[in-house]
Amino acid sequence: MTTSVMTTNKISLQSFVVKYEIPILFALILAFTWPFLIVDLLDSRGMLPFRVPVALWLVMGYMPTLAAVIITRWTQGREGVRALFKKLLIARVGLWWYLFAIFGLAGTAITAIVLANIFGGTPDVPIIPTEVAAAGPIALVLNAVFGFIIRCILNGEELAWRGAALPRLQAKYNALTSSLILSIPWILFHLPLFFTKGATQESMSFVGYAVQLMAVSILFTWLYNNTRGSVLLAYLMHAAFNTWTSFFSIDAANHFQNWMLNVVFIVLAAIVVIASGAKHLSRTNTRITK
Repeated sequence: MTTSVMTTNKISLQSFVVKYEIPILFALILAFTWPFLIVDLLDSRGMLPFRVPVALWLVMGYMPTLAAVIITRWTQGREGVRALFKKLLIARVGLWWYLFAIFGLAGTAITAIVLANIFGGTPDVPIIPTEVAAAGPIALVLNAVFGFIIRCILNGEELAWRGAALPRLQAKYNALTSSLILSIPWILFHLPLFFTKGATQESMSFVGYAVQLMAVSILFTWLYNNTRGSVLLAYLMHAAFNTWTSFFSIDAANHFQNWMLNVVFIVLAAIVVIASGAKHLSRTNTRITK
């Protein structure tokens, strides 16, 4: 009798996790990362005598991956986990997609700065900060490459967002709707940073940031569906996004400039949707659902 009850409970729990795997995945990501971010938030405001060590930031960066592995192991078994990590090995996707993933968002940053200079009514800012440009071209290249590599190492989010969550969403909704739904937990993931002194997000408009991630999420889905579900390319694009917005003169406190950046992203996202279709965000491939 006891064994039967335990087996029934296990089956019931398994069914529950399978039925609600998407919200459970999102809840795990926030549960695993917010403690790190909240501790840092409290200390940044002088409420704790310590800050999160750098080594622990690397651990925090891969908590979304842990969440993805847990939910995938529970619902799809070991074979599902192996399939999840194989998405990191999808590399033969064409040079164009590498160029877009690594350099495409550099163009959006430059365009935003130019538009803000033209329409902002404030003194122009250089494309590259003066003190950075003064170091010379070799130092500029090394700075960009080093920053890109560091952000690739520290970012452990994409196996969760695009590797695990996006195909599950696309199995239920079209590609555009899936992108917008996915942007919500992605936005919430960063929420504590808006209250952390010294964080980039502290100076930003939350609404503006939310709009930005919604538009960028569409671009990520477009990339993902057109590269056969390559999480490798998603990692490169995420690292590039963080690199170029730091490398060029994008000022988090300059709300007009940030809204210009949003306009550029929204226009790009709109072009992608119109050209590729909301159903798959691809004219050549069906949306990835596993």
